[in-house]
Amino acid sequence: MTNKRLLVIGGVAAGMSAASQAKRRMPELEVLVFEQGDYVSYGACGMPYNIADPRRAIEDLVVITPERFRSERNIEVRLRHRVEEIDVKKQRISVRREGALEWFSYDWLVIATGCRPRELALPGVRIEGVFSLHHLDDAARIKRYLLQPGLKKAVVVGGGHIGLEMAEALCLRGLEVVVLDRLAATPPGYPEEITRLVKTELERKRVRFLGQATVKAIEGRERVERVVTDQSVLDADFVLLAAGVVPAVELARQAGIEIGPSGAIKVNPFQETSTPGVFSAGDCCEAWHLLLGRGEFIPRGTTANKQGRIAGANVAGAQEKFSGVVGTSITKVFDLEVGHTGLFEEQARSAGYQPATVSITASTRAHAYPGARKITVRLVFDRSSGKLLGGQLAGGEFVAKRLDVLAAALQSGWTVEDLARLDASYAPPFAPVWDPLLVAANQARKEG
Repeated sequence: MTNKRLLVIGGVAAGMSAASQAKRRMPELEVLVFEQGDYVSYGACGMPYNIADPRRAIEDLVVITPERFRSERNIEVRLRHRVEEIDVKKQRISVRREGALEWFSYDWLVIATGCRPRELALPGVRIEGVFSLHHLDDAARIKRYLLQPGLKKAVVVGGGHIGLEMAEALCLRGLEVVVLDRLAATPPGYPEEITRLVKTELERKRVRFLGQATVKAIEGRERVERVVTDQSVLDADFVLLAAGVVPAVELARQAGIEIGPSGAIKVNPFQETSTPGVFSAGDCCEAWHLLLGRGEFIPRGTTANKQGRIAGANVAGAQEKFSGVVGTSITKVFDLEVGHTGLFEEQARSAGYQPATVSITASTRAHAYPGARKITVRLVFDRSSGKLLGGQLAGGEFVAKRLDVLAAALQSGWTVEDLARLDASYAPPFAPVWDPLLVAANQARKEG
């Protein structure tokens, strides 16, 4: 009897997790992974930090090589293979490799095509020295380019997490950096209490932030020379386009697979798409948002790994479900840690809640313990029920610790009363007697 075959489109977090889990549970399954780039199984979130250090090889971010997938897991990985069509009626895909086109049949298919950078319709985006950072191939090209002598000035278009992380990386590489964003503050969506701290930290590190700036063109001859905005003309030897991402769903849409309202592939809790035998996982598909009660496009490496694992398990006959997310995210802006979880105020209002907010600033450690830093905690909660809806935090240390506690509280459906009663850890090196989260919760109790 012919072995069953699983094909996976995309070889990063979700795709390789799905392939590995399916093969582990069904050893006789033939598993082929098609990746259009040069790398699989890498930590994409680590790319800015790797770029910051010219001594590190970009390959340090690769977790498992294709050779190890073949030798240790019996999973066949095809690099530089671009999938061009999914034929769901005949259960096959077409794959292009160096001009040659070949069809592969499948019993099960996992679509893990991820997301792609939002395209900017600007003159000059193809000039040498203009980059986006999405795949490890991009990071490798950036790292090679930064070895050139005479690079002095960089412009980052976009003040989101990638833009801010790359601003720091470029500063560490010795470049003068300007960050542009069409919005007035950075990171987008955060309240003024947080964006003010981020702006101060950027200024402290001599990074210019230009808000409400619209890029009109990028200019240069042999390589990039300047960025033209509606406010000014900026000299540039390096330009990073980091204006956000969109789900890569073109293959799925052309195949007639249902796309959700968010623009990502619609999946059920088992990671199944609208087409039998076809699963999806990672940044190309929706993730169920526990507070909004609907599928959302929330690209996260953590979510991709979990969804991929579930898709692979269910290919092998399991009935595992993805439990959902609350949208937790964190980044570092030089010496400032910035994160959020749950809903921002406007999101909560659009979802039918009656949101209220409180904001406090407290010490990260006991007052007499040396080295304490300030942390700002902003809670979003429903005024009528006291239900916790979200939070945004920024500070010099221990932000992730508090953010994870808040994420757990949101996932458990806590109210501000529940949070105020939390038996939090205490010792002078780690927290004051009243942890900043508890201070914020008690303030919310008064406001509710």
